[in-house]
Amino acid sequence: MPAKRLRVTLRYIEILDSKDVDMYGEFRFRFQVGVADRGVVSETRIPEEGHLSIADHPSMNKVTRRDVLFEGEVEDGETLVVEASGEELDTLSANDQLTSYRREFTGPVESWIGEHGPWDEGASDVQDPEQLGDWRLAYAIERVD
Repeated sequence: MPAKRLRVTLRYIEILDSKDVDMYGEFRFRFQVGVADRGVVSETRIPEEGHLSIADHPSMNKVTRRDVLFEGEVEDGETLVVEASGEELDTLSANDQLTSYRREFTGPVESWIGEHGPWDEGASDVQDPEQLGDWRLAYAIERVD
């Protein structure tokens, strides 16, 4: 079966705990997305330089993005891995690490296409992988023709 060209695009990052006393935190994130079977990995730092200032107040805690995290060929039977880590930067103490994210997509490539984010798993009693406790993320996997 021929390879399919996919693009993985970050949609948003939402902070639930700024880990800072003043409600605003200074964050940076690292995403690694790739085809595990071939060792093809794309690494993205957000932001490229500096940090994002994000509050944990519900009206100010979501940052919309449109960063392409991966674009490449994937075949049925291969595994696409999406990993993310984040940290809140501290001046006077060690940086606070956010809960790490890792999700593997296997099986038919067409079954991966779509939006992946909080509450997309269906049943409310199912733990959604994109809800990480101290933060949430959403991204899309789309076919590029």
